Amino acid sequence: MHFDQLESFIAVAHHGQINRAADELLISQPALSRQMAALEKSVGAPLFERHSRGVSLTKAGEILHEEALRTLNRMQAVVDEIQSGEHLITNIKIGVPPGIPIAWLRERLSHLDTQTRISVIESPTDEQLKLLKQHELDIALCRRQSESFATALVHEQKLGIVVRADSELHRKLAGRDTVTLYDLEGLRVLAHSRGEVRIQEEVLKNAMLAAGVTATWIFRKFGQYSSLIADLVSADVALTTQESARMNFQDWQWVPVEGEDASGNDLIVRTWITWNPQPSPEVKELIQTFMYGD
Repeated sequence: MHFDQLESFIAVAHHGQINRAADELLISQPALSRQMAALEKSVGAPLFERHSRGVSLTKAGEILHEEALRTLNRMQAVVDEIQSGEHLITNIKIGVPPGIPIAWLRERLSHLDTQTRISVIESPTDEQLKLLKQHELDIALCRRQSESFATALVHEQKLGIVVRADSELHRKLAGRDTVTLYDLEGLRVLAHSRGEVRIQEEVLKNAMLAAGVTATWIFRKFGQYSSLIADLVSADVALTTQESARMNFQDWQWVPVEGEDASGNDLIVRTWITWNPQPSPEVKELIQTFMYGD
């Protein structure tokens, strides 16, 4: 069975007549009839029922016709891809957590050549590590170090709170460049739901416990309706990074939190780059860009 036989077979099935198919294919009617006879011999079953008005497909012909169409469509897709140069493009999939500074990310991706296509998938750390294990991601930017994959610290962000611009608390904090843990005493604090940016609220929560400060914690998923959610749950402040505040709390004021966690470390949200062993040369080069881009 040859490729040209399948093309001829599809043409005959479409027209239902040998002579019309031969005209379309620019070959003689006897030559096309011989092609179809050879194809039937190769398949080992009659493909056409011949009658006075032309030909129609047998059951075997219908099965072959369906598969022949799929085969030719796949071949055409491959040809289109080659002609467009798509096969020369390297695709790299990167997972990013919520709240990563866009400018920082753009800077690290700005030097890629035109033969590299980047897909950015926003998802929490747990989901990213799952996708990395399934090879659905090439690179994961995670909020914690992985014990299963190669990893390196690439970014740090100050942890802070957002305050309503017209609130009593905002007036109380007027002129302050930072707040302390003690400023959160007795407040209702909105934070990312567990599994989103789990690390940052745990760091602050433990730091507050160590300092003897109590607050009411409300966990919700952050997004474009975060400020509305804060109103609905009567939150006094929301715990977030400056980038996340810029995206999700546009009419609120962000103030960094000054202090230390329970281990004596600064209140910082850290991001690690994580990848599978034996990355491709293109992925390896991008990893180096993240690690030494500053």
